[in-house]
Amino acid sequence: MATITEAEHLITVQTSARGEGNVIPEKYLNGLDVEWKEMWTNHGKNMEGAHLVTIEEFRRCPERYSFTYPTWTGPEVHHLQDYQVPVSNPEGLITCRVYTPAGPGPFPVHLNFHGGGWVLGGLQSEAAWCRSICNGSSIVVIDVDYRLAPEHQYPIALYDCWAAVRWAHTNAQSLNVDPNAISIGGLSSGGLITAVLAHFARDCFPPLELKLQLMVVPATDMRYVPLAIPNAEPLTTESCPYPSAIFCADLPWSPLARESWFLNYYIGTDEEVRSKVLSDWRMTPVLSPSMKGLAPAHIVTAEFDVERDEAEYYGQLLREAGNQVTMKSEMVQLVLVMLEEEEEEEDDDDVRTKSTTLDFSSTPQPQAHSLGPALQPLEKESKS
Repeated sequence: MATITEAEHLITVQTSARGEGNVIPEKYLNGLDVEWKEMWTNHGKNMEGAHLVTIEEFRRCPERYSFTYPTWTGPEVHHLQDYQVPVSNPEGLITCRVYTPAGPGPFPVHLNFHGGGWVLGGLQSEAAWCRSICNGSSIVVIDVDYRLAPEHQYPIALYDCWAAVRWAHTNAQSLNVDPNAISIGGLSSGGLITAVLAHFARDCFPPLELKLQLMVVPATDMRYVPLAIPNAEPLTTESCPYPSAIFCADLPWSPLARESWFLNYYIGTDEEVRSKVLSDWRMTPVLSPSMKGLAPAHIVTAEFDVERDEAEYYGQLLREAGNQVTMKSEMVQLVLVMLEEEEEEEDDDDVRTKSTTLDFSSTPQPQAHSLGPALQPLEKESKS
């Protein structure tokens, strides 16, 4: 596919007034807790969204455009090592960062596919989460630095991540992991990668049994996302089957305009090509011809998120096909956000508080690897 040009990109960037575009619209205020509103006001309101600039501009100074840009690397782990993993189509190498806990092993292993719309992110963006899971659950975590668009467009990210899964399975002994205790997971676009790879694992020969597919605010159906936001008609129930996408289109921290920005880079702007790609189940997992026999799934959704309803619909499809599915709903897309204290120096209490920001007692990885009690399915409330 051709790389999107700057001219093509600029059709999508003028979507909100700079400076005022990040103010929380009134319709969301009653549903947000005070802590989140305060954090957004202090850290996010005055920053421009990534979708308001070109990818080249974003890459020059990513922390300027995203208030969730990580400022805390996470706790120390027993061992960290980078490996160069061969990939194909096109041939090359990607980095897999392996976090190993203390102990004799062999350990269960979880592969993480970071979020960022197949365009942003890398080994630093979810490092704190990887480190914390490694320590808190005594699991080897492999963070996969798959290749990004626009240089590497669909479906390269999928097959880079699949190569990483096969590499981990093949090299289990040298990695000191159990080849029969593999789980995979990802955030947003990484959640879509996870969903697709669960099918790959089922369909390869011999099948690769996964203990868990963890999908955090996953994209599962982006056919409703318009090519050019300023010239597009507002989403309606006729053009989009997901109420959350219609209601949350102007969400400051995750607007529909950003989804369009991601897709324009990942699958291009040619309408015929986009239609073909979005009709492929590897880009739209809800279209998969068979949902049967997939790994146990845990899906985390956010109440205020464009992709909430498509994620829940995918969970429904998995459950109807007889798969084990658990679901959890959070208020906002806050799952992997960790901010450093503004003070330059922190005392021990600050560090302890930060290190326990995420409660790992209910994370699905240890339960999937028989290291803790199973999660119970949650009944979903209908949302408008």
